[in-house]
Amino acid sequence: MRGQGHPAEQAVLQTLLSARGDAAPTAIFILGAPRTGSTVFYQALCSRFALPFIANLTNDSFAETPIVGLSIQKSLPVQIRYDSRYGKTEGPFQPSEGSAVMTRWFGGGHPSALVSARILEGMEPHFLATLAAAEALFAAPLVIKNAWHCFRVPYLAEALPSARFIWIRRDVGAAAKSDLAARYHTKGSAQEWNSATPVNVEDLRRLAPAAQVVENQHAFNTAVAAGLTRHAGGRWREIWYEDFCNDPEAVLTDLDGFLERSPVEGACDIEIGRSGAVDLPAVDGDAIDRYLAEQVERLSADSYAARK
Repeated sequence: MRGQGHPAEQAVLQTLLSARGDAAPTAIFILGAPRTGSTVFYQALCSRFALPFIANLTNDSFAETPIVGLSIQKSLPVQIRYDSRYGKTEGPFQPSEGSAVMTRWFGGGHPSALVSARILEGMEPHFLATLAAAEALFAAPLVIKNAWHCFRVPYLAEALPSARFIWIRRDVGAAAKSDLAARYHTKGSAQEWNSATPVNVEDLRRLAPAAQVVENQHAFNTAVAAGLTRHAGGRWREIWYEDFCNDPEAVLTDLDGFLERSPVEGACDIEIGRSGAVDLPAVDGDAIDRYLAEQVERLSADSYAARK
């Protein structure tokens, strides 16, 4: 089996899987387009329900043998901090997007909606075994937050019939402005893409940056909605970042029954550092507003105000 050639990993997997039995593995996937608040929600979900996650240590040092990294995490639990910068957290034991781990299983490339929508050949047994072992280790399903999974829902729902999905959304205008600001800060250019790319990315590249980021949000939302409704019926919930910011306790409480878990004693208070301001040149913000005004009817499903 690809990915299971390391003796330490073999030993850990064998021990955990033999104790677990034949139950099918599961996981909780957080889905969200770039800059929709998925990181702070990820932090809050794992903290409130004491759910396991892939930490920076595991992603950076154990991408090929994640169950080894997860075992170290189990032995050295830490309090989750509510800080991040453009989806990245600081500290070896803080929640990670698991990019290196996911690349090991799913590959990469662009448009990622086409070339990275399914697991790599030969890697599914390792993927499923790791999820099953993690669930045995922590007595809880692993939470995975990675934007690339927005285009992998059909595969994930099929491979993991018991998996649950939480889709976090944000008003398209606010998310697009934040995404364009992130391009400047992380790429140094308004033209450079962040994260995964939709099927129509080459068409979007021909647009002005303001239109690109809006249409990128729309493409993500369209893909997630189609994947969940067609392949994960009854196994997903939709939340809005705006609602989470306004009342995080209410949003998380609504998920108790869906996740079949109760809040843990001593979970740290949720801290959402949302100032409302985006470090974006005014000309770019105005361009996004104009584009949205021109497309208001077509993009109504992506608007927080319209949906509410």
